[in-house]
Amino acid sequence: MPDDDPTVTDRIWSFADRMDPCMLVTQDGGQARVRPVFARVRREEGRIYILTDISGDKLGQIEACPQVAIAFSDARANDYVVIRGEAAISRDQAKIDEVWRVSDETFWSTPENPDLRLITVTPSDAELWDGSHMLVAGVKVLAERLAGVKVQLVENARVEQI
Repeated sequence: MPDDDPTVTDRIWSFADRMDPCMLVTQDGGQARVRPVFARVRREEGRIYILTDISGDKLGQIEACPQVAIAFSDARANDYVVIRGEAAISRDQAKIDEVWRVSDETFWSTPENPDLRLITVTPSDAELWDGSHMLVAGVKVLAERLAGVKVQLVENARVEQI
């Protein structure tokens, strides 16, 4: 059951913004294909940007089926977010320049590289698994054992509009 509580939406955007790299899921003939990417989360725009190049299969997969998912995780905090949405591919130089990071020089020498592409994901829905911090989870488990009461270690919430 979706929980369109604005605080859940806030946490989803916040978690996604701090969890990088993440995993991009595309479709390839009915099969899910997953690969690590670095996302630029822009809540104020309602978009997530990913820089990539023309090599590999992801651009063709997105063109054939633009519905994608981006999975973010922080195993230490036991926090996970999956955002689903529609992806579009462009060579929007102004946006590439805007989202460019110095660390991108590891892959491309400059943002003007002609092989560079921008994947823009417009989120549609998302799901959150908030495990708080492992220390808190440990305290909950201890409390469960001492009191004999079942506790929820991970909060799961879904929003249909993000």
